[in-house]
Parts: sequence; structure tokens; C-alpha cells
Amino acid sequence: MSDKEKISDAYKKFAQDLEDIEEEDKQKKKEVLKEGILDLEQKYKEEIKGTHAVDARIVKLRKEAGMPELIGVGDKVQRSRFKDKDKFEQFLAKEVLEVGIEESRQYGGVILFSSFCSLFKNKRPNWDAPPKEIRKVLETLAIAGLIPKLYKMKNKSILITFKPAELETDLLSILNVAAATGKISKQGIMSLLGWQKERVELALVSILDQEIAIYDKKEELYHFPTLKK
Repeated sequence: MSDKEKISDAYKKFAQDLEDIEEEDKQKKKEVLKEGILDLEQKYKEEIKGTHAVDARIVKLRKEAGMPELIGVGDKVQRSRFKDKDKFEQFLAKEVLEVGIEESRQYGGVILFSSFCSLFKNKRPNWDAPPKEIRKVLETLAIAGLIPKLYKMKNKSILITFKPAELETDLLSILNVAAATGKISKQGIMSLLGWQKERVELALVSILDQEIAIYDKKEELYHFPTLKK
């Protein structure tokens, strides 16, 4: 029997075991699924490594079990479990970029570092990645040109931009003056920055187009969800 046939038979037996579990007992199913996945990975680790199709199938099963996508990892993805520390950072960078691009869209692609750390913890509960680890991979992504460099605001907050290009200087200036409260008026920007009305209006059009801010006509205020901690 070939390696592929062995794996196929193992999957069939595994599927049969799963069918014996009551549908409503989801937690029990996840535990059995997890146990079975780890058992398969251990028995056929060499065969799995060389077969992309099997790789993809196991990753799908891992998602169903609420496990990390990384083959061979049980519950938490931690730096201490990697002999090659660069590998941990590579995998973490992939997850950070994926979460950042997807989740920051509603904020025009920008988000505060502190908010992103909380967001990442929520979206990737199986990852043990403290802020210092996330900061490190973000800086690596910026050096590689995959995201713009991190921007330190006047209130000491760090702004991340998950976009292919840097934010315009005027937009960053407005974000800086709005950082204290997360909202500001057109007059407030003119007063704080000393700009002419036309320059402010042009920058605000860009901010609204990129969905970085929401305009409240009643209050005549621009609200910046990304700046709210």
C-alpha cells in the first residue's frame, strides 16, 4: 500500500469515528477531532510534509477543531516551541498582515497599535503573541515594504497603516490633532494647524474617500474610529 493510500484509509476511519459523535455535543467533537488530527500528523508527518493537498486538508480540519493552522501545533502557537525562531516570526508576520488588512478596511486601512494588539488577540486566540512580538514583525513588514512604516503620533500612540502607500503628510497632520479625542471639526483643524480653508477641505475629502473618518452633519464633526482606544 502506498503512502497516499495509507493516509486515505486513515482519513476514512477518522471520518467514521466522527460520525459516531452526537451532533449537539460540539465540544466533544472538537476534542476528538483535535486528538485525531494530532495522531494523523504524528503518524504521517513525513508524508504530509511532501503533499500540498494533504496539507490543505489538515489545515481545514484544524480550523474546524478550533486549532491553529500550523501543522504539529496543538493549542497555542508560541515562540518557545520553535527551534528556528525566524520561522515563528515568519508565521506571525503572515497572520498579522492577514488580520491587519482584513480588519482595518473599515477604518481606511489605518489602526492604532494598541487597538490592533487587542484585535489580533481576539481574531487569533490560539496565538501567544505579546505586543513586543507584534511590534517586531510589524517593523519587519515595514522594512520589507509590505506595509508603510509605523508612525509615532504626538500623543505617543503608534499608528499602523495596512496600505501599499504612505498616508499623505496632510492626513497624518490631521490624525495627529484629532488623536486626543478621536474627533475634530473643520474649524478646529484650521485653528490648530493654521491652514487655509481650501487646504483643510482637500485633506478632509481624501480622509472621507479612504473611510478613515465619518462626518456627522448635525455636529459638524469628523469622527475617527481608528483613534478610539
